[in-house]
Amino acid sequence: MENKKYSLLIVALYCHSGHIIEIANHLKAKNPLVDITILTDTPSDYQDALLDKSTKTVVYDVPPFNCRFRRLRFLVIQHRQRKFFSNFSKGRKFDIINVHFPNRYMSCVIKSLRTMSNNIVISPWGSDLLRRDAISLKRLKTFYEKADFITLNATPNTQLGSLGKIVLGDFKIDPKKLVGSFWGSDLVDFAINSEDSISQDDAKERFGLLGQYVITCGYNKQESQQHKAIIQAIVQVRDQLPNNLTLLFPMNYGNWTITEKYGEELKEECKKRNLHAMFITEFLSVEDLYKLRKATDIFVHVQTTDAGARSVYEYILCNKKIVHGSWVKYKKLEEFKPLFYFPVDTLENLGDVIVKAYNSDNIKIPQGVMDIVKSRGWDSKITKMNDFFMAIS
Repeated sequence: MENKKYSLLIVALYCHSGHIIEIANHLKAKNPLVDITILTDTPSDYQDALLDKSTKTVVYDVPPFNCRFRRLRFLVIQHRQRKFFSNFSKGRKFDIINVHFPNRYMSCVIKSLRTMSNNIVISPWGSDLLRRDAISLKRLKTFYEKADFITLNATPNTQLGSLGKIVLGDFKIDPKKLVGSFWGSDLVDFAINSEDSISQDDAKERFGLLGQYVITCGYNKQESQQHKAIIQAIVQVRDQLPNNLTLLFPMNYGNWTITEKYGEELKEECKKRNLHAMFITEFLSVEDLYKLRKATDIFVHVQTTDAGARSVYEYILCNKKIVHGSWVKYKKLEEFKPLFYFPVDTLENLGDVIVKAYNSDNIKIPQGVMDIVKSRGWDSKITKMNDFFMAIS
């Protein structure tokens, strides 16, 4: 489809701005005619360096309101958000508004969004739905009902994933509103194009881990990654693992939920248990993020919920041993055998599964799984996104 001009507002509150920058940059590179504005409340220190200069940014600078009374907190924050969007919408028009990580307060701003555009597209991330209680979901339902499109890989004729069960099942959203998910991964494209030119030793040397056996614990710093449970499991089987063991904690993503206290607790726990640990807190380029995956010997993924994390796909692409909680389903990938991971049924047997992964040969990942993973790069996804936005604009 030939490129055409359209205006896009990306509303990205309460979510990691790095991913939004990825979307904006890839969309701009695919279609230089698109006019992009980003509304964010988390301008990062690397945003100016990464963001395409023609993309406009607006900062949502309404201060948070902390209160132990949940109902009062909700009313105050909703009032502030309503007031902000009412002022923000004056004189602004966009062909499309794409809302990422919508929260329970946004049911009150749909009218303001509607004055700015006839095409409101919601893009759930997963945790914005999966980790919400019944009250929050009830409030979110209103927002989803009034949207025009939802980017989600789920239809009544397919097996519904965890997000599909909420959107189509609990919310009872018209399936005609659903369009395919557009999430891509820079790292997938980088890995495919690098043709395995970076060895594991090269990757380990980048992080000062040469000569170490690396177990990577989760992929962000949210407590739902269950870092403490991983530490406890490794303590129980420490004598069955190599002496040169290093636990690697990627803690450079998920900064809207974590406190410094939690990070310090993890460091103190590792120190108390005499476990050598490294914490990655700085922003990593795509190449360095790829090296982080490559430096890993075992990736432990036992977070409480998940809707198809890109990080898991990236570790698969790097042919890593993955210890994965069986309660988190990757239905399309699990259609192929053997499984691409070592399954953990309960946290009580996590240590035993880690030892099993350590003692095994490298797991054989089916070609069908690899084909799906390779299709997750931005090179293939961004065309679908741009074509859809042009079609509705």
